[in-house]
Amino acid sequence: MMPAPGSDTIETPLPPPHAIRSRRALPSSRAVLGALLVTIGALGTFTLASDGHGPPETSYLVATRDLQPGETITTTDVRFEPMELSAELSATTLNSVEGLDGAVVLHDLGAGELIDVAHLLAATVPGDRPLSSVHEVTFGIPLDRSPSALVPGDRITVLATTAETTTVAVEHAIVLGIDSRPDQIRASGRGVLTIAVEEPATVMQVAHLTQTTDITVVRSTRALDDRYPTAFASEDTDR
Repeated sequence: MMPAPGSDTIETPLPPPHAIRSRRALPSSRAVLGALLVTIGALGTFTLASDGHGPPETSYLVATRDLQPGETITTTDVRFEPMELSAELSATTLNSVEGLDGAVVLHDLGAGELIDVAHLLAATVPGDRPLSSVHEVTFGIPLDRSPSALVPGDRITVLATTAETTTVAVEHAIVLGIDSRPDQIRASGRGVLTIAVEEPATVMQVAHLTQTTDITVVRSTRALDDRYPTAFASEDTDR
């Protein structure tokens, strides 16, 4: 403001007005909590990644394709997958292809499924003889005295019965094939069974008994440690 004429008073100019600025808002409690949780999660992930647990050290066999009971498999039908299993599972799950070639599948297996020792039957007979070196014996069987779900790879015991005795024709033989479909040639209710037999003397016994006695086929796949008596006389039941 300019002084009035004739006045000696000098007025001091007014300072410029202060600018009003909005203060930056503090983060809400929800935002703070969210950031804290993200930080804790990141720390937890870092801890898990750096606690000394690397990838699994053991690889186990899984099927590369769907496998059906009775199929013969090779190493091309399986692959190794690294994984951690419980002690119970690792004790029975295969982690080696040793002896796998030629094994017979006993149960349905889907692609990617773990292969358990109970899923396969090794391609050998007692004494580690390969199946290719044993005799194949084929004979008719009564379907009403044979397991309905018998498949190649199963172990069977064949019993021969007369009016007086029941004897063991062959014990724990490997089923190579079974045809349970009656046709015009074969009588209804009968099938044809092919088994692997080691000894020529047993071949002769099976051939004779299956022609002269009543045959009963017993699946013994899960009872390989059991042994039948050589013979059972019917008069023993009266004692």
